[in-house]
Amino acid sequence: MKKSKESFYKNLKIKLDESHIWPSKYVFKFIIKNNVESIDELISYFNESINISKNFSSNKKYVSFTITCEMNASEEIIKKYKDVSEIEGIISL
Repeated sequence: MKKSKESFYKNLKIKLDESHIWPSKYVFKFIIKNNVESIDELISYFNESINISKNFSSNKKYVSFTITCEMNASEEIIKKYKDVSEIEGIISL
């Protein structure tokens, strides 16, 4: 993993642990291209989710997802971000 990504995830863990008491609900936000394969792949990572909502861009080329999950630790959140980063073209917000 690149040094900048390692640093990013380390800082994210610190911020998450400072701002949450575990377990806690966490909101993930992603943007991906509007194709069935990418959408199915993203949703497969969040099968335990309480709430998944999606909105399409005006030209329907992209879709944004807001996913709320009960997470037990900051490490779980970071793992989710690392897992979904394998989806081609995904943007994590």
